[in-house]
Amino acid sequence: MFLLTLFIVTYSTLIYLYLHMKTHMRTKFLLIDNALVILVASLVQIVIPIDVVYKYLLTLMLIPIFVFINIHIRFWRSPKRNISKDMTDIVSPADGRIIYIHRLDEEGKLESNKRGNVSELSEIAKTDLSPKPCWQIGINMTPFDVHKNCSPIEGTIIFSKHYDGKFLSLKNQQAVSENERHTYVIENDIMRVAMVQIASKRVRRIDSYVKQGDHVDKGAWLGMIRFGSQVDVFLPLDSELCVKIGQQVFAGSVVLAKTIK
Repeated sequence: MFLLTLFIVTYSTLIYLYLHMKTHMRTKFLLIDNALVILVASLVQIVIPIDVVYKYLLTLMLIPIFVFINIHIRFWRSPKRNISKDMTDIVSPADGRIIYIHRLDEEGKLESNKRGNVSELSEIAKTDLSPKPCWQIGINMTPFDVHKNCSPIEGTIIFSKHYDGKFLSLKNQQAVSENERHTYVIENDIMRVAMVQIASKRVRRIDSYVKQGDHVDKGAWLGMIRFGSQVDVFLPLDSELCVKIGQQVFAGSVVLAKTIK
């Protein structure tokens, strides 16, 4: 019983250390998780009498269960982040890795791109709310990343529109145009920034915590993509970029760019 519990606690700790390195997770989650792990492992072994061989089989059964629990807890968390107070700083709206950075001039199309699959963001491209000319940054999220997304600047939400989509895989040629998405345009006295949340396959929901006309603080949670995988953000062209392709970023705490007043 002791050896099995020790094994599971060690496994849980290793998962935590990896996620701490990747997401800056707080230490309290290690203590909470391991307390739950010890409790569950002890109850299972009390209820089910097992010999040495069966212990190994039970361990193999428990591993995917604890993997799921660890990922699920991290997926739904709302971490506290240190937000820049500088009004010219534009922070990342999502946790994840930067997959592209594009420069869009006035003639450039306002569109999202996923591995070469391109689709026009018609909900804002055909209005006078387009942020062009601008920089476009694509952020890809994994199941280990926080899936709540925040406002990259302080300002008023002047546009908020949801597109239901058809729930196709992002590997599909029409993925970005057909998948569920939600688009925001946020404006203040200095700049206008747009962001698009794009859901993954079979996702039925992108939750929005705010509505058009609301004033939001920088770093305030705007909504959550349930099992989604991408956020695109459109920044003023006069911004000085502070990130590069391939970089891991964190919602609210990493500055994507600084805008000239």
